[in-house]
Amino acid sequence: MAGKTNSSITNVAALANVSIATVSRVLSGKRDKDDDIARRVRAAAEQLNYSVNYAASALRSDVTNAIGLVIPSATDSFSAQLLDEIEYASDANEQQLMIGIGNDQTTQIDRIESLVSRHVDGLIVVPAVNADLTDTLDHYAGTMPIVQIGGHQQSFRTSMVSIDENAAMELIMRHLTERGAHAVAYMASKEISFESAELFTMFHTQVRSYRLTTHTDWNQFGERTVQRGYDCSMRLFAKDNRPDALVCADDAVAFGAMVALHTLGLRVPEDVRIVGFDDSPLAATTMPTLTSVQPPFEQIVAESLRLISTGNSTPAHVSLLPQLVIRESTGYGER
Repeated sequence: MAGKTNSSITNVAALANVSIATVSRVLSGKRDKDDDIARRVRAAAEQLNYSVNYAASALRSDVTNAIGLVIPSATDSFSAQLLDEIEYASDANEQQLMIGIGNDQTTQIDRIESLVSRHVDGLIVVPAVNADLTDTLDHYAGTMPIVQIGGHQQSFRTSMVSIDENAAMELIMRHLTERGAHAVAYMASKEISFESAELFTMFHTQVRSYRLTTHTDWNQFGERTVQRGYDCSMRLFAKDNRPDALVCADDAVAFGAMVALHTLGLRVPEDVRIVGFDDSPLAATTMPTLTSVQPPFEQIVAESLRLISTGNSTPAHVSLLPQLVIRESTGYGER
């Protein structure tokens, strides 16, 4: 690959036989037409190995056409699917996506400050578990639009996009009741997570609402891993007094539970119905396939980008409804 040249926007304009202003509009994404002129400009830029200096552009225009994204991980199900969707949307909008990854408070604050220093037009932040970003978000909310996704709202100066978790639990309990379940257990996420504690409360609310049975020792907090799902299920379902339905805070936990049930000689869904969360690619490949709550990732990203485009003067809170993707683990097609 050729090294970086000393080409300038003037050289690109001369080679493409267009004005400097036209080159700027094409390469910054501000020219909507994809015609012969746009193709000539892009070809000239590629031939000369020229790319836009977004930081320098920011100093001149205060607009970089770049969005910053801070997530706790690139591999957990929710973050990975969110990243896929926002990459697709930013490409479609011809925006630059700059990513910062940090799974603790200190690292996330560092990533936020780094992205701010790069003059992004706005920030989308998914807080790590137990990370307090309030002071940092408050500080930068006056300089750019910031949208938080998920968790409890850390700053009332930023916008918020969340999933209606109570609606998710209501969907699950209604479905399990329709499938003939009577007793249900819940494998929640880490207890220190505000979101996990909130979901735990909603679980009990919906259990009472649908007159299902549960027991304290059935419902536990823990890691969102296959091993945790396996170990907990081996203990839980070896008992005589056991549930006939299981709700898991993550598809990986649900998969571990399914392996344990197979080991114990119990059938899914005939003996135990299982529901996961996040509708990861894993859900469609398990045997049997896994019923799972699907966050509306396309809507989450669309609303986040919309809120950034409106600026930072009017923070808003948008709550979105999830879907329950019904598959074989709860008796697909049965009534």
